[in-house]
Amino acid sequence: MSNKSMTTSADLLKNKLMTLVTQEMLTPLTSVMGMASVLNQEIYGSLTDKQREYVEVINERSRYLRSLVEEIIALAKLDESGQNLETTPVDVKNLCQQIVRDLEPETVYRQVEFHVLGGGGDRKIGLFDKEMLEQTLYNLIYSVIQSAGSGSEVKLHLSEKQEELNVAVWVSHPLLGDNLPHTQLYSQKLSAIEQNSNSSLTLNRLQLTFPELKEIIFEEMPKQGENVTANPTRDLLALLFCCQLAEQQGGSLWIQGSAESGYRYILVLPLSK
Repeated sequence: MSNKSMTTSADLLKNKLMTLVTQEMLTPLTSVMGMASVLNQEIYGSLTDKQREYVEVINERSRYLRSLVEEIIALAKLDESGQNLETTPVDVKNLCQQIVRDLEPETVYRQVEFHVLGGGGDRKIGLFDKEMLEQTLYNLIYSVIQSAGSGSEVKLHLSEKQEELNVAVWVSHPLLGDNLPHTQLYSQKLSAIEQNSNSSLTLNRLQLTFPELKEIIFEEMPKQGENVTANPTRDLLALLFCCQLAEQQGGSLWIQGSAESGYRYILVLPLSK
């Protein structure tokens, strides 16, 4: 057996093992959530205010942990399926709302509100590989939520333009206005674009390709010792993974806006009807 075949077999075994382990994690986690729900209903006696608060924390963090386990299972399936896209009609707005529900414990914990805008109601707006699309959107939304400040609103807007699905995600804060986390990562490139623009209010666009974004993220990480780069935070890794998945689907990830009007991420995916 060649080294390449051995590596492929090892990766498949690793993914199968990861799937089995995570599925086994779901069983006790579901039990914990069930018991916490029973306590919350006060079936076996009244709770004090502090006990009720603790039970709610257990519920919220357990739901979030379950969503992480399910994400790991989905990632393993993506890896096993390779590059073959199996497209089906997908209601993107409903999918985004489902992702937001899965991430609700995290938005509550970080004191962030989330709003899904646009998308044509219940209409199925295109053909996509559902699992790959879900992971792309999940990682983009997660990345922005994780890096948004307390008291912020994260907004997502869906639209169709020239046979493309456009997903815009940005952060709005009552004091700081509309802005985008991670802006400092792209400050030099954004400044160069705006210097060549006639107006500071022009909605400039900067494409984030996977190789360039990877280089930016790893270069910006603080050094630990001599010539050793620290691991990127999970929100940046999620953004990088979103960019990679977008390109695998024939799409792209952009930053749009200006220093005056604020920035937003734009995920662009080809739209089949």
